[in-house]
Amino acid sequence: MINMMYLVLTALLALNVTKEVINAFVTINESVQLSKDNLDKKNQNTYAAFAQAMSVDANKYKDVNDRANAVKKSAGDLVKFIEELKTQLVTTTDHIDAGQPVPELRMMERKDDYDVPTNLMCGDDQNGKGKAATELKNKLEAFKKVILANAPKGSGVADPKQLDKLLNTADPEKPEEGKRTWEMVNFYHNPVVATVALLTKLQSDVRNAESQVIDELLTSVDKNIVKLDKLNAKVIANSTVVTIGSEFQADVFLSATSSTMAPEVFIGATYDSTSKACKGCDGNALPVEGGYAKYSDRPGSEGEKKWSGVIRVKKPDGSYDHYPFSSSYVAQKPNSVVSADNMNVLYIGVENPMSISVPGVTHDKVKVTIEGAGGALRPNPSAGAGRYTATVGSVGKATIRVSAEIGGKVMPMGAFEYRVKRVPDPVATISNSKGGNIGKNLLMAGTLIPILENFDFKLFFKITGFKMTITGKGKDLVEYETQGNQLSQPMRDALSKTRAGDKVFFEYIKARMDGGNDPSPRNLSPMAFTIQ
Repeated sequence: MINMMYLVLTALLALNVTKEVINAFVTINESVQLSKDNLDKKNQNTYAAFAQAMSVDANKYKDVNDRANAVKKSAGDLVKFIEELKTQLVTTTDHIDAGQPVPELRMMERKDDYDVPTNLMCGDDQNGKGKAATELKNKLEAFKKVILANAPKGSGVADPKQLDKLLNTADPEKPEEGKRTWEMVNFYHNPVVATVALLTKLQSDVRNAESQVIDELLTSVDKNIVKLDKLNAKVIANSTVVTIGSEFQADVFLSATSSTMAPEVFIGATYDSTSKACKGCDGNALPVEGGYAKYSDRPGSEGEKKWSGVIRVKKPDGSYDHYPFSSSYVAQKPNSVVSADNMNVLYIGVENPMSISVPGVTHDKVKVTIEGAGGALRPNPSAGAGRYTATVGSVGKATIRVSAEIGGKVMPMGAFEYRVKRVPDPVATISNSKGGNIGKNLLMAGTLIPILENFDFKLFFKITGFKMTITGKGKDLVEYETQGNQLSQPMRDALSKTRAGDKVFFEYIKARMDGGNDPSPRNLSPMAFTIQ
C-alpha cells in the first residue's frame, strides 16, 4: 500500500502539485520508518532465539547461527550507509553545520529542494552514474548476494526473482521520460523529501529481506528446541558459612525449566560424545519435581566425595540430548573445638604437639605457619591428619597463622598467639625426699635426682653438681662440693659421723635438660634435712 502511495505521489510531482504532495511524502516517510523500526525489534527477538539455540548445542547450531550473523552484519552495514546518506541530504539541503542537531524531515525548511539530492545522488552524468546512487546500487546488489548465499534452500528469498521484486536494482526495460538507469529513475530531479522517503523505504526493504532469511533459518533450528516456559530465581552460594574478613560470593540468576517436559537424571551414568552412547541411562532416574531433581547421599568415611551423572532431555522430534555433569563435596567427622584460654603456652626444648583444623575444609587444604620465638612447625602424619609438632627456641611470643584453600583461593582463617616459656625448673630429691627428717644411712645411700612436678611432657633432667653442708650442736660447719649427682666419698664419710639432730643442707644444685633442646643450666632449690 505504501509503495503504491509513493508511486502516485511521484506522478503528482510531475504535475507540480507540490505543497500537498510534499507533506504527503513526509507522512509516508514516517509510516515507513515505523515499519522499519518494528522489523528491527522483530529481528532482534529472532537473534535472541538463535542465542538460545546456541546455548543448547553450539556445535549443532553453529552453521545456521553463522549464516544468520552474516546476514545481520550485511544488513546492518547497508542500513547504516543509507542512514548516513539521509543525514547528508538533510544537512546539506538546510545548510546544517557539522555538530548541529539534524532536524527531522517534517521540520526541514527546504523539503522541496531538487538540486542537492540530484547532485549528491546522480551528479551531472547523463545516466546518473558514479555518485551516491551508484554506490547505493552496488551495496544493494552485494547485500542480495549475501541473502542468496545464506538463505535456506526452498525459502522465498532464496529465489533470485522473488528477491529482485523486494530489492529491485535493475535498469528500466524502457526509458522513463529519458531516464535509462536505476539511478536516474529513482533519484534524478526528485525533491529531497521524496529522496529521503525512498531511502527509508529501501532501509525497510533491507530489514524485511533480513527478517525473511533469519526466520527461515530459525525454523530449521526451532523445531528441536525444548521450550522453557518457567522462570525461577536461583541463588547458588560458594559457601553458606564464611569467616570474618573473608568474602561471601553467590551466583544469582534466572533458571528456566519446561512445564511440559521433565528431564531424566541418572547418577553414575556416563556419556560418550563421539559414539553418542549413554551408559547407565537405562537405570533408575532421580525423581524430578518442577524441573528439578533432588540428590542425597550418606557418606561413611571422611574425605572428598565425587559424584557425577547424565541429564537426558527428550526433544520434540523424539530424539535425546545428553548433558554430563560432575560435582563433589567434603565429608568430615562431627567436631567441636574446646580450648583453655589461659593455657596457650609453648615450651622451649620440647616437641609441642598441636592439632590444627578448619571446619568444612579438608586437612590437605589447610596451611599453617609460625612466626616469632625462633619457632618451627612441621606436620606429624604418624599422629594423624591435622597433627603438627611445634618447636620454639627463645622466650617471648609466637604466632601461628592458619589459612585454607576455599574455592581455589587461599583465605586467612585466623592468627593464634602463644606464650613461649622455658620448661619449669625440676625439684631436687634424694632417696625420694625433698627435705625434713631422714636417717643418715638412707641419706648416705641416696643419689640426687631432679623431677618435674605436674608437667605432662616426658622430659628428664640430670644433676651436674651440688654443695653439701653439715652443721650440728658443738660442731664446726663443714662444706663439700662435687660434680654429677652422686655423693662423693668425703661426703659419705662426713655423713657417717653425724648424730641425731645434725643439719644437712644441699645447695647450689645445678641441673641440665637431658636430651632436650634447651642446654641452659638450671639452679635448683636447696634441700634441708635433719638427721634422725
